[in-house]
Amino acid sequence: MSVLDQPRRRLVASCIAVALSAGLFCTTAAAVELRIGTQLKLMTLDPHYADLNENNSLLAHIYERLVNQDASLNPQPGLAVSWTRISENSWAFKLREGVRFHDGAAFTAQDVIYSINRIQSFLKPPSGGFQNYTQNIKSVTAPDPLTVVIETTDDAPTLPLSLTSIFIMHEQKDGFATTENLNSGSQPVGTGPYKFQS
Repeated sequence: MSVLDQPRRRLVASCIAVALSAGLFCTTAAAVELRIGTQLKLMTLDPHYADLNENNSLLAHIYERLVNQDASLNPQPGLAVSWTRISENSWAFKLREGVRFHDGAAFTAQDVIYSINRIQSFLKPPSGGFQNYTQNIKSVTAPDPLTVVIETTDDAPTLPLSLTSIFIMHEQKDGFATTENLNSGSQPVGTGPYKFQS
C-alpha cells in the first residue's frame, strides 16, 4: 500500500461512516403520547364555552385561532394568512390553504362562519367571555372557500385582535355541536398540533 492511498482510504471510510450515521437520523419517529399535567381544573372541552386560562391553555393544543398574537400582543397569521380592512365596517381575511381537521376534512371559510355563528347564536349564558369578542360582528360571509368577509355594526379597528381569542371548529352538518357532546370527548375536532382521544 502506498503512502498516497492511506489518505484516500481514510476519506472513503469517513464518507461511508457519515452516510451510515445519517441513515440513523432519517428514520421515521414513532408516535408518542402527550400527557399534560396542570394544577388547574379543566372546566370544558368546548372551545367556546368558557374563556378561562385553564381551558384555553389546553384547548390551544387541539384547536387553532384565525389570528395569533406575538409576545408584544401584535396580531400574527394563524389560520388566516392575511387580513385587509375594506372599509370602516368591513374586513377581509384570506385563509391558509391546505389545512386539515383531525378528521381529514379541509378547513374552509364555512368553518369560520360556523364558529362565529355558534358563539353568537347557539351558546347562551352561562357560557362566558367569547360573546364579547363577537358582539360587534354583524355578518360573516364567504366569497370563496379561502376568504371570509366580516361586517361589523360599527367601526372595529381592533377586530383582528378580537379574533385572537376565538378557536375555530369544524362545521357540523347536523347543526351546532353541543357542549355536552364536546365534553363527552366525541366531537373535539380541531386543526391544532394534537388530536384529542378519550
